[in-house]
Amino acid sequence: MVSIKYMLGIVVFFLFLFQPPVAAATEAGGGCARQLWDNTDLLQYEMFVREPLPYKTIVADTLLVSSVVELGIGIIRESQVEHSEVGKVSLMPELVLRPYDRIHYLVGLGAGLMAGETKFTKHDLGGPFFLASKLGLRLLIGKGWGLEYIYYHQSNAGIYEHNASLNMLQAAIFSTF
Repeated sequence: MVSIKYMLGIVVFFLFLFQPPVAAATEAGGGCARQLWDNTDLLQYEMFVREPLPYKTIVADTLLVSSVVELGIGIIRESQVEHSEVGKVSLMPELVLRPYDRIHYLVGLGAGLMAGETKFTKHDLGGPFFLASKLGLRLLIGKGWGLEYIYYHQSNAGIYEHNASLNMLQAAIFSTF
């Protein structure tokens, strides 16, 4: 089993490794998610940075569609069980639909790697590689910050013997620079 100190070391390592994109990011945030069914004791804590990509267009004269890339670093842990966590890092291109100034929709599809034991009490994620998707709503609350409510799905697409996917609802807060 992986300890919290080990996981924090992994997070610090990846922050150092990805320091140039993190320092240049135009948006950063963090959130918490809970597994919806099967093993509802699984929690995910994630920090993320987003940087705009060049694609941007206006559809039907009012809907702004833009693209970003998200770098996420997190920990998945099982509550009530000591030493049951796995670290993860992911990269996800996303489309942002902006029908209004303060309300945005987010759709993303990416991939990532986990470090540590991927088997929990009632949930076996199979192995370190995973695919992930997000679908969510972003609400800009004040100047430079907002809230997100995201449906998050993670799966290994059947490449490992076990493929107990994650289906989580995530609440997050973010800041724009």
